[in-house]
Amino acid sequence: MGSHNQSIINGWPKGKSTVEGRPGRREHPLDPQEGPLERFALELREIRERSRLTYAEMADLAHFASSTLSQAAAGHRLPTWQVVLAYVRACGEDPGPWKVRWEDVRLALYGPEAEREPAAIVPHHFGGEDGTSFVGRERELAAGCELIEQCRVVTLAGVGGVGKTRLARRLLLHLADRFADGTYVVELADCKGDDAVAAAVAAAVGVQTHADLEPLAELADGLRGRRVLLLLDNCEHLLDASARTVRALLPLLPELRVLTTSRQPLDIGEEHVLQVEPLDLPDRDDEQPNDARTTDGSPSASSAVALFADRAKAACPGFRITGVNQRTVTRVCRKLDGLPLALELAARRLRTLSLDELLERLDHRFRLLGPGGRDRTAPPRHQALRALFDWSYELCTDDERFAWQQLSLCSGGVQLTDAEKLCGRTSVDGPQDPDEDAAVDAFETLAGLVDKSLLTRTELGGQTRFHMLETVRAYGQERLRESGRGQSSLRRYRAWYLGLAGEAGAAYGSSDQADWLRRLRPEHANLRQILAAPSPTGEPAEIVLRAALGLWLHCLTSGNVGDGARWTRTMIERYPLPPTPETTFTWCRAVWVTGFLLLIHGDHETAKEVIGLGEQPLARAPDALSIADVATHEGARTELVAAFAQLRGLAALVVQDTEGAAEYSRSSLAVGQWSTMLLTQPQCIAQLGLCAVIQKDRAHAGSLIEQALAISEARGDTWHRCYLLWILAITRGEAGETGEALDLLQRALRHTREIDERMGEATLSETLAWLLASCGDARSAAFLLGAVDRVWQPSGVPRHFGFAHMAGHRELAVQRAYQQLGENEYARVYEEGQALRLRNALERIFEVRK
Repeated sequence: MGSHNQSIINGWPKGKSTVEGRPGRREHPLDPQEGPLERFALELREIRERSRLTYAEMADLAHFASSTLSQAAAGHRLPTWQVVLAYVRACGEDPGPWKVRWEDVRLALYGPEAEREPAAIVPHHFGGEDGTSFVGRERELAAGCELIEQCRVVTLAGVGGVGKTRLARRLLLHLADRFADGTYVVELADCKGDDAVAAAVAAAVGVQTHADLEPLAELADGLRGRRVLLLLDNCEHLLDASARTVRALLPLLPELRVLTTSRQPLDIGEEHVLQVEPLDLPDRDDEQPNDARTTDGSPSASSAVALFADRAKAACPGFRITGVNQRTVTRVCRKLDGLPLALELAARRLRTLSLDELLERLDHRFRLLGPGGRDRTAPPRHQALRALFDWSYELCTDDERFAWQQLSLCSGGVQLTDAEKLCGRTSVDGPQDPDEDAAVDAFETLAGLVDKSLLTRTELGGQTRFHMLETVRAYGQERLRESGRGQSSLRRYRAWYLGLAGEAGAAYGSSDQADWLRRLRPEHANLRQILAAPSPTGEPAEIVLRAALGLWLHCLTSGNVGDGARWTRTMIERYPLPPTPETTFTWCRAVWVTGFLLLIHGDHETAKEVIGLGEQPLARAPDALSIADVATHEGARTELVAAFAQLRGLAALVVQDTEGAAEYSRSSLAVGQWSTMLLTQPQCIAQLGLCAVIQKDRAHAGSLIEQALAISEARGDTWHRCYLLWILAITRGEAGETGEALDLLQRALRHTREIDERMGEATLSETLAWLLASCGDARSAAFLLGAVDRVWQPSGVPRHFGFAHMAGHRELAVQRAYQQLGENEYARVYEEGQALRLRNALERIFEVRK
């Protein structure tokens, strides 16, 4: 190439090149003495001059854009071989010698390492490096790199503002050295029409297309033989066109890899989807304040907190996370779901607001995080939180918009079958008329919301459950208010979940009890939201009162006695008398539930007042109730009389008034007709058994508990069996029969796991600690006591439900373990237990004792 170079050099005065395009502007002068890149560019200019072609004319022949061809001869960087090949052929030259020249220049510029790292010498169009730091996403980066190596099409899918584009561009940087012919960003957000995708790809990679030819064919010709990674960014509004373009190119270009970002997958066979979730949030423990020192500990280990802190420092240079503001920062991040865009917009508001003011105003997040806090360089849809979700809303069908609005009322998620009822055409507050078409339509609508990343799916106990980010919920609720359907949707939502609670309560005395307790457990947040709010206009009182029947056992087993006591007390304050004669017995059952929960919660005086209130209507003659069928309803009245007597017996037993407890329990049993749903009969027998335990009459106690256990087993009552086996274990333990007592406790604990009975598990574990300490295993006893305290402390329930006799067992366990281990070792083992969930601690203890 040397003599050829010399002839070019000799052809220009003073060693300067000013070759002109014909016609067009003068090309930038090059000095051949500067190096091989400049000399190679001059050679390209010479052959174009000889061909007397403009770059526009060359582009028609080469299938590359004129700007790409002119850059090849600009001398700024070495063009790819594919561009050189197209340039040379357009000028009518033989490509053979040019391949050798191009390789020589590449070797001179980059040395032998160029063979192993070709990407270092080709243009990579990332769309510009972001001016802000990239936070977190280590797992997604690793997974994305692996998928792109293994798969031809990878889609980063996620809700708007979750950071798909930032992650995709970071992946391009990580993968640049693996694609010899470049990585290219194809921005589709502003594109419209079916042909826009192919045209945008062609423009990004520098391939010239013609109006009278098939653009995909020309694009394939231009990319053939090139190892390229394409990023198609923001495909969600052009899904069909994006899918067609990608599917058409893949078989034609074996070396092509495609990365897409979209709120919805392309749904083509070759596609692998990587779901992009919001940034991780701190553990709940990190919401507790420390001290006034700057902290870079556990909260900053959260990517969401790290991003917020970084952007807050940029907006307010004096900002830092301290022990004083750490809890508020965590709450801000949690309230914004860890969504990167929302966190960035919120951080900019710290120029105007204090951190506490920011948190307070996030209840109106779409107003607060509007254009005033925008990044002026961001696309319009990323300049305000509302614009982000307006874009998603526009992409939804009418049915999807309705479902988004309806499900935005749900708190803590919604089960698939519930969502189908709430979003289908059948009524949820009237007789259920199975409408298969409605169910299918609702399912397809929900699937659409999942595909669009507006709902996320989890599995719980073999059942599909959907969740919405709080920000997605807030947008749906705003749209619901604007629609004018707010009240009807709220009534629909309340009727469904109150109805579920009522059905659960009716099944508590049957073999369906365990299934219903498991069914209600994940709906606690929905029940809390409904029962803590006033009833909307027109809601029948009976639907609320009937729901109370499902609360007593649900709240007890889930460790939410405080919630249940508060809700039902508010309910009775709202309805201090039966709303109508027809609702008298429903109201009385709600009062019984209220009294039970208040008693278990430790509010004995209020519980007694409520019990008296519920007994008053039952003392009247049946005809005073204005009920037509007196004979039928006399049975219901009798059952409730027995139920309230049982509850008075329980109240007496809690304060160790064994004489009063036995009297009330016997009077209840004497009625001869009992409510199965309130477990009246076996509970009265169990109360008599507990009286015998307290009175040290172990033989009689055992006989009574065995009798109650037989009734519960015949009915399939899982919950009651837990406690009956517990009482039997106590009688055996107090008789010194530790081995048999341990076996009974293990049986009882298996039942608690069936229904995830948290309070029962804690109660049984305290008795287990007493038995372990009694047989010399002080270490296991101390370890278990630590784990148990994690359950009792936040439950709102007095330890052992206030039974002083059982509390004495705990005191003995602590005393014996403390004596055997010593102060320091006891404290160490206890703290070790506190670090574990109770169930994990139990598994460890039983594993050790095998």
